[in-house]
Amino acid sequence: MVILDFLRGFAIFGILIVNMSWYNAPLFAQMGDNVLFDDTANNIARLFIQFFFEGKFYPLFSMLFGIGFYIFMQKAGDTIRPVMFRYRMRLLYLLLFGVLHVVFLWHSDILVFYALFGFVMTWFYKRSDKTIIIWAVIFILLPSLIITLMVVFLNLGMQIPEVADQIERGFSEQNRYVQEFIDKALVVYATGSFSEIVRIRLTDYLHIWNGILFAFPNVVSLFLLGLYAGRKNLFRDIPDTLKRTKKLFYWCLPLGIVLNALYTYVSQTADHMIPGWDTVILLTSSLIGGPALMFVYVYLLAMMYHKGVFRKIGNAVCNVGRMAFTNYLTQSIICTTIMFSYGLGLYGQINYWQGIILTIAIYIVQLIWSHYWLKHYRFGPFEWLWRSLTYAKWQSMRRKNS
Repeated sequence: MVILDFLRGFAIFGILIVNMSWYNAPLFAQMGDNVLFDDTANNIARLFIQFFFEGKFYPLFSMLFGIGFYIFMQKAGDTIRPVMFRYRMRLLYLLLFGVLHVVFLWHSDILVFYALFGFVMTWFYKRSDKTIIIWAVIFILLPSLIITLMVVFLNLGMQIPEVADQIERGFSEQNRYVQEFIDKALVVYATGSFSEIVRIRLTDYLHIWNGILFAFPNVVSLFLLGLYAGRKNLFRDIPDTLKRTKKLFYWCLPLGIVLNALYTYVSQTADHMIPGWDTVILLTSSLIGGPALMFVYVYLLAMMYHKGVFRKIGNAVCNVGRMAFTNYLTQSIICTTIMFSYGLGLYGQINYWQGIILTIAIYIVQLIWSHYWLKHYRFGPFEWLWRSLTYAKWQSMRRKNS
C-alpha cells in the first residue's frame, strides 16, 4: 500500500518539526512564560508550528499504527491465537526499544506509549464496527471530561479559605520547582557527563507521565480509528483514499481551521501550570482540531500525489515511510548528538526558526539515505531487528538483485 508509506513518510517530517524544540529544551520550557525564545520572529515560528504541525502528525502516525495492527492480524486467517501471541511479542519488543530510547537517547519517547497502549487493540479486534467507533468517540472526549472535572474541583476548593491556601502554596512550590528544573536541565544537558544526562532525562520523562490520563485515551482513540480505517480499506490505494476521504475533507477543513486557530490563540495566554477554563479550551481544541486538520492533510497529500505533484520526491518520501521506525530513532541519535554535551553541546541554543531549518536538512538526509539503503536491503536496520525478534528468527535482509 503505497499511500500508507507515503503518509508515514510525511508524518516522520511533521513529527520532527514538533520534536525539534523538545530535543532542545526540557518539557516545562515549552509552556507559557517558560519558553526560551520569546522575540517576535521566534513567536511567529512557534505559532506556525502550533497551527500547522502540533497535534496533527502524531495522530496520523497513531492512526497508521492502528492500520498496521489490522494488516498484521489479517495474516491470521483461522489461526488468530498464534498471530495474536506474535503481535503481543511484537509490542513487548517495541517496549524494550522504547525503554532503551528513553534511557540512552531522549525523554520524549512515543514507543513506550505505543507498546503499552497497543495491548488495548487486542481487546477490540473482534468487536463490531459500531463498538469500535463508540469507544473511539468516548476516548476522544475523555481527556476533556477529565480536565473539566479537575477545574471544577479546583475552583470549588478555592472557595474554602483553608484549602485555597494549601492549593496556592502547592502551585507556588510547583512553579519554583519548574524554574529550578529548567535552569538545571539547561546546564546538565549542555555540559554534564553522560550519567548526569541520563539521570535528568529520566526525571524529565517522569514529568511526561504526569499526563498519562490525557495521553492514554487520546492515543487509543486514534488506534481505534486506524483499526476501523483498515477494516474499511480506507487506504487501499490512492484513488480509493481520495474517494473515501473527500466528504471527510469538507467537514474537517472548517473544523480544523477554527479549532486550531483557537488552540494557537489560547496557548499564548493560558496558564500551563495551573488548570483553568483556558486549559479546557486548549486541550479540547487540540484533541479535536488536530485530528480534523490531519484528515485535511491526508486528503490533500493523496490528491497531490495522485496528480503527480510529488512525482520527483514521492518515492523518496515512501522510502522514508518504509523505514519510519529507523528514521524516528535516527532523528533522536542525530538531534541529541547536536544538542547534548557529548556532541556539539548546543542544548538550549537552537531557536524555533533554526529548528525548522535543521529539521528540513535532517529530513533531506533521510530522504537520500532511505533511498540508497532500500536499493540494497529489504528493511531498515531497526525494522529488520524488530521483525527478527518478533518472529524469533533472523530475517533475510539483502535484496536478491543487490
